Amino acid sequence: MVFKEYRFDRKKFKLGMRTLKTGIAVFLVLLLFSLLHWEGMQIAALTAVFSLREDFDKSVHFGTSRILGNSIGGFMALIFYFVSEWLNNSFWVSPLLVPILTMLTIMVNVAFNNKAGVIGGVAAMLIISLSIPRDETVLYVFARVFETFCGVFVAILVNADFDKVQQFLLTHFKK
Repeated sequence: MVFKEYRFDRKKFKLGMRTLKTGIAVFLVLLLFSLLHWEGMQIAALTAVFSLREDFDKSVHFGTSRILGNSIGGFMALIFYFVSEWLNNSFWVSPLLVPILTMLTIMVNVAFNNKAGVIGGVAAMLIISLSIPRDETVLYVFARVFETFCGVFVAILVNADFDKVQQFLLTHFKK
């Protein structure tokens, strides 16, 4: 059976520091977006989860990669938006243009030496391109990319604060 190797191990079911930080980052994104009455919290929350790494430096590195990848994906979605508008939202625009833009998103990220940003960039391009409401403007694309920036920022902020707390505890309460 294919699922034989997937067995629940109670000893591994524990709340680790990275899991806790991830929960806090998602909470902060949801709180921020709710208080400011912003839409699109799902992209920001997902980006926070992806960007939150083991420590501050890895979060900054991955967050930078994610911002570049998503900006490239957002730019490709912008191309999709303009071509789609130009062709009066023709049925054939999505099935023909989205795969081409997917490949271009990958190629541009690789050309920028941003292999870590490929998946996020393609995901951003697909989510934005395939979810643009008919009556929306180009601001829709920029709003989705902005949500990514918010998620990365929250993840980096959470990791920075936890690193400071951890350093303080290690310095002042060493056994």
